[in-house]
Parts: sequence; C-alpha cells; structure tokens
Amino acid sequence: MRNFRLGSVALVSGSAGLGLAILIATGVYQPGGAPAWSEPQLASPVTPLWAAAAPGRVEPKGRELRIAAPVPAAIKDVLVSADDHVRQGDLLFRLDDGELAARLAALEAQVAVKIADRDDAKAKGGALDRRKAEDAVYDAEREAFDARMDLDATLANWKHYKASEPDVAKARTAVANAADRLERERQKLRRVEERDLPALTREEAALAAARAEVTAVSANLERLRVRAPADASVLKVEARAGEMAAAGAPLILLGDSDHMQARAEVEERDVRKVFVGQRAVVKSEAFPDRVFDARVSSMAKTLGSPQLTSRGPRKHTDVDILEVVLDMEPGGPLLPGMRVDVMFRDAESTEQTSLSTGSATR
Repeated sequence: MRNFRLGSVALVSGSAGLGLAILIATGVYQPGGAPAWSEPQLASPVTPLWAAAAPGRVEPKGRELRIAAPVPAAIKDVLVSADDHVRQGDLLFRLDDGELAARLAALEAQVAVKIADRDDAKAKGGALDRRKAEDAVYDAEREAFDARMDLDATLANWKHYKASEPDVAKARTAVANAADRLERERQKLRRVEERDLPALTREEAALAAARAEVTAVSANLERLRVRAPADASVLKVEARAGEMAAAGAPLILLGDSDHMQARAEVEERDVRKVFVGQRAVVKSEAFPDRVFDARVSSMAKTLGSPQLTSRGPRKHTDVDILEVVLDMEPGGPLLPGMRVDVMFRDAESTEQTSLSTGSATR
C-alpha cells in the first residue's frame, strides 16, 4: 500500500514537471518574470478613405449635343466627318431645299416689281425716312442671308480641297460683318418708327407683305440647313447623302472632346456624403491599373430614376438616385460613353491627405 502511494505521488510530480516544461518551452510562462501573453489591445480607429461610391458614365463637358433633322426630307449633302472641329453656325448637313429655293427666287422678283410700284408714288418727310430705313433693313437681311449661303458653299469647297483656309476665314468675316450691319439698320428703323409717321400707302403695304413672304421662306430654307449650335467636336455622324432623314432622329453627335466629365448616380442613402467641390477618383474597366482624379462640379436639385442601371419598367423596389457631375482632368484616355465607377473621397481623409502632403512639402 505504501509503495502504491509513493508511486502515485511520483507520477503526479512527473506530470506537473512535464507540464511546466511545456509552458516554458512555448513561452507561455517565464520563470521569475511576467507572463508572456498580455491583454489584447484595441486597434486605433482608421478613417475611411471613401465616403461613397456610385456608377457613372463619361461624357463631353456640357453633355452631348444630338443634332436631328427638323423635318422629314432627303439629305442632299453632309459636310462633316467624325473628329472634325466645327464652329458655331457651320453647316453640318443640308436637306433637300430645291422647292423653297425656287419659291424664294420668285418672291424676290415680286419684291423688285413692288419696289418700282411704290417708288412711282413720291414721298417726303417722315414717310421718305421710313422708306429708306425699310429698304436698308431689307438689303441688310438679304446680305446676311447671302453671306451665310456663301459660307456654306466655301465650307463645302474646302472639304473637297477646292478652297483654302483663308477663303473660309474671309467668308466667316463676311457673315459677321453682315450680321453687325443688319443690327445697326434695325436700330435705325426702330428710331424712325418712334416718330409720328403717316399711314402706309397701298403700294407700301403691298411691298411690306411681299418682303414678309421673302423673310418667311428664307427662314424655312434656313431650317433645312442644319448648323452647329456651338463650337464643338464631331463625335459621331449617322447622316448619309441620299438617305431620307426622319424628323427628330439624331443624325450627328457633337461634344467637347478635349474636356470630359463623369455623370454619376448616387443612391439616396449616400446623398448626404457628397458635396460640391469634393474630390473623387474615377476607375474604368478599360484601364484597370489607372485611376483618374475628378472633382464634384454640380449636383441635381431633386432625386430621379436611375438611367445607367435601369432594366425595363420601373418597380416599386427601385432606388432613387441623385445625378452628380464631376469635372475630370483634360487630356485623359477615357472616351465618351464609357461606364466607370466613381469613388468619392471622405472629407476627413481628404483633409488629412492634404495636411500630410503639406508637411512633406515643408
């Protein structure tokens, strides 16, 4: 019995010694020192880098201009190609205007006859001043119209290497000068009409009606000459000479290809995290290893339905979005229409980044 108790004590002591050796070997217990392990420390809070993220699309700054035919008609000529740069007022394409041109010529001949009939009746004083002012305005209107027609013809010749750039510049100057003259003559006529003038004679009224018809037909003929509404680059051309243009169908796409912007759709829950002037980065699958800096330039005033991710009719579960426009650095490789992801920088992280950059600079 005594031998059994001694054996049990020796077994317990050996087990304790073996356990202590294991603790020392693993570093859990160190003789004469503090335990090797310590209480876990809470990690310091990390400022999030992104305040929000949203899908977006790249577009020319100021959005794209979709140019369509005002009326259904055959396309007679197309004067632009993709990547061309056009100025405001330049002819983009011309619809069939043969019938209106013939009618305009007939009306102008009628005006010449009615001028002769009017001049048979002599006038003096205020009536004579009105005649001179009206004649000057009509002449200025015809000069401005002819100058635009000459510019169209010069641009067409320049496209086919039959005119030089100085010829185009001269035609543009003629258009500008004619417009200035027309404005001056209209001001003179308004000053004359402010005076106490006699009533129009029968011949003067007939001439005024004929001139009004000329003005109306000229305006209709101008509508068939579709011009650039602003200085821009031609992004896409769908118009083809000889084809029938449908009214309202976009035929030419214009935009500022030198300056791009991103239009992002921010979900309603993230609206409070986005503000004008906020920095952001734009990422595209076409350039997976690059990011493009951007800054929020404007925000919509109301929420709306998403356009980038819409699929079919709107459902009650769809989330409203806020359109946010971001200006991008010029000269980037992104093209209009590219889908992108926009990450808006957190305000605190942006401030910390600016401070750290300033400290490094100093």
